[in-house]
Amino acid sequence: MDEHDLEEQLKRIREMTDRMMRVQNRAAELSEEFERDRANARHGTLQEVRDLRPYSSFRTHDRNRHATDDGARHSLRSAARRRPK
Repeated sequence: MDEHDLEEQLKRIREMTDRMMRVQNRAAELSEEFERDRANARHGTLQEVRDLRPYSSFRTHDRNRHATDDGARHSLRSAARRRPK
């Protein structure tokens, strides 16, 4: 290897070292930011509010509501047809 090749390699190593330092600094910043967000979430107003309903109760409620709506519409149509003119 000649001197020029060694200088090029040294230049690339320095550039990669600088990039790695920037990546490490950014990772540390993000880690600190995530920790702050977690701390804020623990103290948020919704922290103490919990929905204890099981997931299936939402679906059952929606089905029942749609079934009663369809039944009401159907009975109104049938009553309108039965009316004498």
